[in-house]
This record gives sequence, structure tokens and C-alpha cells, in this order.
Amino acid sequence: MSTWELRVGAVQMRSTDDLGANLATCRTLTARAAAEGARLVVLPECFSFLGRGEGDKLAIAESTDGDGPIMTTLRELATTHGVWIVGGGTPERIPGDPKRTYNTAVVVDPAGALAARYRKIHLFDVDIPGGATLRESDATAAGNELVVIPIEGANVGLSICYDVRFPELYRCLVKDRGAEVLLVPAAFTAHTGAAHWHLLLRARAVEDQAWVVAAAQWGKHNEKRESYGHSLISDPWGTLVAEQAEGDGVVMATLDGATVQKRRAQLPSLRHAVLWK
Repeated sequence: MSTWELRVGAVQMRSTDDLGANLATCRTLTARAAAEGARLVVLPECFSFLGRGEGDKLAIAESTDGDGPIMTTLRELATTHGVWIVGGGTPERIPGDPKRTYNTAVVVDPAGALAARYRKIHLFDVDIPGGATLRESDATAAGNELVVIPIEGANVGLSICYDVRFPELYRCLVKDRGAEVLLVPAAFTAHTGAAHWHLLLRARAVEDQAWVVAAAQWGKHNEKRESYGHSLISDPWGTLVAEQAEGDGVVMATLDGATVQKRRAQLPSLRHAVLWK
């Protein structure tokens, strides 16, 4: 029986093109999560910057191995509060490519060390009927590696936003890499979020019998972009155990391995699953 427990805080915020203000919000909300007992704090996609155009982020991109303001802030938050921090999606500089970055989720441990990084695989290039036209690939390169990292005894699988529409990614995280918790930091558009956000996240929880933690952007960032909000945590049965519709805040829950094992034993669909080649 898996006996791990993990207190998680999923941060909801409304980022803009003001890096300093965004990082100040991260400090405030991380402190709030830590005060409520969080051992893992998950920041949403674009926590550091959300501009009017894809290329705007190039000015604040930095190396995840360096000491720029973003990574310095994450390390300071982790060590100050003694927590794991997941920066759910920040522009990572690509050596030799001045026109693109990776969209990278970085994991910093309580000692302030970079423990893992996941570079977003699926890029959001869409023309939404009645909504926005977005081309993430204009200034972003796709990653190609799946990442699962042990945190406080739990195997935690990393993903970012648009990845949630690709169930095969999560099936690989769970079946091949042993994930029990799935992180989905996001800046989901208001239009697609109203239609699909809850449906997709609960489906990933149910089909993979894993906890899902979705830290989200909310509200109007500028005249071109609005995010759906509704940061949430779902248990492996697809039941929402915590949610915040709008406003800055932190969604809290205590996850546990016993619930994962219980559900996987009661309904052994993962054992029955066939991965087609």
C-alpha cells in the first residue's frame, strides 16, 4: 500500500507583461500556500509573463540553469518556505535561437536546486471559432521528453495546458513512468475553457486513475487575451475536491497514495489497457 501524503497548493493568478508585478504575486500566493501547509506549490503557465504577442516574451526569457530574476525568485521561494515549487511554464532561452524559447515547467526542490524541467510538447496553434487566433509556435520550440519526478514519495507527472487534449501523453506518464499525480498548469482561453476545461481534466483523472492538479490563469490580461480560471484539484475518481472560479488565490488539497491504489484496485482499467503501436 502506498502511504505517501502530499499537501498541494495550486496558485491562480492573472499575469501581465509586467515581470516584476507577476513575480510579486507569486511571492504573495506562495507564502499563502505555505502558511496553509503546502509541501508542493504549483504556479500556472505564464506565471512570469503574459504579453500581447508571442514574441514579447523573448525579452524576459532566461536560462533555467542561470540566475535571472525568474529562477532566482523560484529558488528563494523554495528555500524561504521549505517547499517544492513548480513554475508551471516560463520562457526558457534556447542557445543559438534568438527568435524562439521553450515553454518550460521547472521544478525547484526545498533546497533551491533545479530538480526537473519539462518543455511543453504540444504547442497551441489554433483559430478558435468566435475566439482568438493563437500561434504559440511563432516564438516557441516544442519539447520532446516526458518527465515524472518523485516529490515527497509521490510520482508526479508534468504537463502544460494544451497537453491536456492529448490523452496518450498522460497514459505514457502513468503506464510507462508510474505517475500518480498529474500537474496541468495552464493559461486556458476563456472560450475553450468554458467548453472543455472541466471535461478534459476530469477525464484525465478518471482514465489514468491519478490525482490532477491544475493551476490556472484567470481574467483579462490585455485587450487580446482572457483566461478561464477555475484552478482545481481532482481525485482519481474524477471528483473535484477543490476549485476557485476566478480571482487570485490558492486551491489547497492533501493528496495521498492510498486513494490512487484503492481506485486502481477497485476498477483495474489501467491493467486492462492495451497500448497500440
